[in-house]
Amino acid sequence: MKILGLDTAQGACSAALWDDGSIIARRFELMRTGHAERLMPQALEVMEEAGVQMSDLDRLACTIGPGTFTGTRVALSAARGMVLALKIPLIGVTTLEVVAAGLEPGAGKIRVGAFDARRGELYVQAFEGADLLPLTDPQLLTVAAAAEAVAHVAASGSIEIAGTGAGLLVEAMDSGEVRAPDVKAHPDAVLVAEIAALRDIPDLPTAPLYLREPDATIPEPK
Repeated sequence: MKILGLDTAQGACSAALWDDGSIIARRFELMRTGHAERLMPQALEVMEEAGVQMSDLDRLACTIGPGTFTGTRVALSAARGMVLALKIPLIGVTTLEVVAAGLEPGAGKIRVGAFDARRGELYVQAFEGADLLPLTDPQLLTVAAAAEAVAHVAASGSIEIAGTGAGLLVEAMDSGEVRAPDVKAHPDAVLVAEIAALRDIPDLPTAPLYLREPDATIPEPK
């Protein structure tokens, strides 16, 4: 099975090709803007490097948020267009699960994805086990509330946190059992594809996960 993974939801742009158990080509670039211009060239570079045609793909996978409003839509819109043309399934993966998957699993360890959502808030979700069983829903919380929520589901054992909000959450929790290892703070399409390989095909269309309303609003008619 061949899966093309895509991500543009946070501060990076990436594409990766998974083929029967291993990643055979990948691109990852940190960037604050320009995701829309870079994503498809990355995807084509990955496919060319692997010697794989788009028609050879069995699945597409992409992050669905939480992330920036525009960034989340870039990869998802591109993926939706591709699956319509190729007539293959699309698997959506949250950015929180992707960064948590970058942490090493361990017995009794809680893995947490946390992104700095600004305004003193975090996007946060906690997982346990090698298969990343969710302990909480993806949430938008104040830093203090996020620390309380994670502490509540991790009454014992160690906690490791990944993401751009990891440092804020570690500081708020103020415990020797809480660490932020040196792993990627932004989602990587490598992990998007690897997670999607283990997922069932969804019954419903893949939709973006927005935990905050967009800042831009349509003015009320006069």
